[in-house]
Amino acid sequence: MKNVLGELLNKIALITEQLKPDEYSEALPILMQNSIGKHIRHILDLVECLCNSSGTGEINYDARKRDNKVEASPEYTLAKINFLLYEIEKLDVDSRVLLKQKIANEEIEIESQINREILYNIEHCVHHLAIIRIGIEQNFPHINFPKNFGIAYSTVYHREKGEA
Repeated sequence: MKNVLGELLNKIALITEQLKPDEYSEALPILMQNSIGKHIRHILDLVECLCNSSGTGEINYDARKRDNKVEASPEYTLAKINFLLYEIEKLDVDSRVLLKQKIANEEIEIESQINREILYNIEHCVHHLAIIRIGIEQNFPHINFPKNFGIAYSTVYHREKGEA
């Protein structure tokens, strides 16, 4: 699964490379005044939180570090993606981790595993890629998307099965 998460980050890099800095950071009405850069920052922040958890045995996405430089700079974002690709490779997928989160004013703790958290990050990433795609298609039609950008893996499999 690490390779799937890596492929998604590489797709983000392909999009980021095509956007001009002002396009990347522009507040878009269709995204509730958020930018492509803000959505990418959100994705990368969670992946970084996952990578940082391997040494602590705990993961708390609510307490993640928010790297605002990612929102503003495509160049910085590409460097961050390369760093995270390296960090993902070092993850021990069988390691246990304690997931901490606050839901409806209740603090919860759930035993999890790095593998499970990679899967969560994959699904979370695809969801945000779909939102990013909407923003780009509506505002920056010159951007070329990698195959299946923002489409859930289950949808891809279903479509392929239906076409077979």
